[in-house]
Amino acid sequence: MALSRAATTGADERLSVLARRVLIFVFVAWAVDAADSTVYSLTLPALRTEFDLSLGLMGAIGSLFLAGSVLGSLLMPMLADRRGRRTGMVACIGSFSLFTGLVGMAPTGGTVAAGRFLTGVGAGGQWPIGAAYLSELVPARRRGFAMGLMQAGYPIGFFLAGGIVAATTALGLGWRAAFLVLIVPAVMCVPIMTMLRETPTWLAQRSARGGKQEQRTGFAVLKMLFSAEHRRTTAIATALHIFGAVFSFGLVTWVPSAITLDFGLGAGQTAGFVMLSWGVGAAGYIAAGPLSDRLGRRPTLAIYTAIGVVAVIYLNVLHHRGSVSFAELVPPGILIGVSLGVAAIYIAYTSEIYADSVRTVGLGFSVAAGKLVAVFVPVGLGVIAEATSVTTSLLVSTIVGLLMVPVILLGPETAGRELTDISVEA
Repeated sequence: MALSRAATTGADERLSVLARRVLIFVFVAWAVDAADSTVYSLTLPALRTEFDLSLGLMGAIGSLFLAGSVLGSLLMPMLADRRGRRTGMVACIGSFSLFTGLVGMAPTGGTVAAGRFLTGVGAGGQWPIGAAYLSELVPARRRGFAMGLMQAGYPIGFFLAGGIVAATTALGLGWRAAFLVLIVPAVMCVPIMTMLRETPTWLAQRSARGGKQEQRTGFAVLKMLFSAEHRRTTAIATALHIFGAVFSFGLVTWVPSAITLDFGLGAGQTAGFVMLSWGVGAAGYIAAGPLSDRLGRRPTLAIYTAIGVVAVIYLNVLHHRGSVSFAELVPPGILIGVSLGVAAIYIAYTSEIYADSVRTVGLGFSVAAGKLVAVFVPVGLGVIAEATSVTTSLLVSTIVGLLMVPVILLGPETAGRELTDISVEA
C-alpha cells in the first residue's frame, strides 16, 4: 500500500537545510498572522475611544479584514504560481506587516478600515502559499510533522499578541506601539529572501512551461481547477476547507461565550479556560502531524473531529446539569484544545492532493471558500444560540465539521507518499 511504498532511508527522511529554513519561516508567519488579528482584538476598545467608532463600524472593519483575506487567498497564490513560492510568501508577510503598521499610524477610522482590509489581503495569501512551499520541500514521511508544526504557530501567535499588548501598555506606549511592533517581520523579509530558495517542484514546472510561462495567467490556472483533470480534487479540497471552517471558527468564536453565558463564569475564569484550550491547542497541532504520518491523514482527521464532538457533548451535558465549577470544565477544555489541531491535517492533506501545476492556486481557492464561509459562521451560530444555547450552537458546528470525514474518504490516503505519486482523479 501507500505507506509501504514510501519506505525510505533515515537520511531520506531528514529535512534539508532549505526545508528547515522554510519551516521556521512559515511557523513565524503563522504566529505573526495570529498575533496581528489578536492585537487588533485586544486594542479595539482603545481604537473605539480614539476614533469614536460605533459598534456597527467596528463590526464593518472586522468584516473588511475577512473580505481582504478571502481576496488575498485567491490573488496572492497567483503571484506565487508565476513568480515562485518564495516571492509569494515574502510578498504576503511584507504586505500584511506594513499595513499593520499603517493601522498604528492611522489618523482616522477610515484609515484603520483601509489598513485592516489590506492587512487581510496579505494574511489570506500566506496560508495556501506557505502550505504549498513547505509540502514541496519536506520528505514524504515527515510532511505531516512539518505541517503540524507550521500550524502550531497560530496558537503561539495568540500568546505573542498578549505579550506585545501587555508590554506596550506597561511602558505607557499606547495602542499604536502594539501595531508598530509588527512592522518588524516586513523589515526582516529582505535578508530572508537571500536565505531561501525556490522549490524544485516549482522550478521544474516553470521549465516545463518554457516560453509559455508569461502567457499563463493566474485566472487561466483558476479555470483549470474545474477541468476534468482537477475538478474532483477541487471539490474534495474545497469541501474540507468549508466544513473545517465551520468546525474551527465555531469553536474559536463561541467557546468563550459559552463559558461566560451558559456557565456563568467571570472574565478571569473564562480567560483561564481559553488560555488552557489554546495552550493545549498548540500541542494538538504539533501532535497531529506525526500522528497522521504514522496512522494516515484520513483516520487521524476522523479522530480529531470526533474528539471535538465528544468535548462539546460533554459541555452540553454539564450545561443541562446546572451549576458547574471551573475544575469540571477543564476536561472538555483540554479536549477542545486538542481537536483544534484538525486544521493541521486538512491543510496538509489539501496541499498534497493538488497537482504540482495548480497547487498554490488550488489551495488558494479552497482556503478562500473556507474563509468566505467563516464570515457567516458566527452569525449563523449566533441565531442558533439565541434560540437555544451557545453550547447547542457549538454542537451544531462540530457535527457539521464531522462531514470532513466522509469527504476525505473520497480521496486517496497521502501519508508517506511522494507528491508525484498522489492522484485523486485516478
